[in-house]
Amino acid sequence: MVTEVGRTSSRSACILLQPNQSLSFSGNLWVFISLVAVSLGISLAFAMAGAWMILPFAGLELLLLGILFGYVYMESTRREVIRVNGERVVLDCCRGHRQQSVYHREFVRDSLDVLVRMGGSATEPASVSFSGPEGCLEVGGFLTDAERADLVRKLGQCGICARKEQGYRVQEF
Repeated sequence: MVTEVGRTSSRSACILLQPNQSLSFSGNLWVFISLVAVSLGISLAFAMAGAWMILPFAGLELLLLGILFGYVYMESTRREVIRVNGERVVLDCCRGHRQQSVYHREFVRDSLDVLVRMGGSATEPASVSFSGPEGCLEVGGFLTDAERADLVRKLGQCGICARKEQGYRVQEF
């Protein structure tokens, strides 16, 4: 989702990027617990019937399922905040329940290039990247194509124009 949190003038804004999180932590926990109950119930029934070798594999399955549920939840709590002000564009990325900072990058507004790689459709971008002397960084990798187009539109409202490309090329130096 692309949400404009605050706009103080036509050249400054705060844009929040976050994935669409369909289930809360407690919802994810209930789904995981119900899958654990079903899997343990089936494996215990087989173990009581004499196929006791199914128990280690059921435990391994539940361990893997727990790791995957944790990974998906951590990725769904990812947030990117773009702060556009007079002379700087600041990008902060954080994730997790406590919103621990992953990276903080500042770009000089005048030297910032917003590169938009276009996908199969002529109107929807496949990726958006910030590029400048400070480095190159993809923004909103978890967004849908329509949400990326909305991000480019909101950046344009702040006076940051995007350059659309058909694709990136690898160039040897």
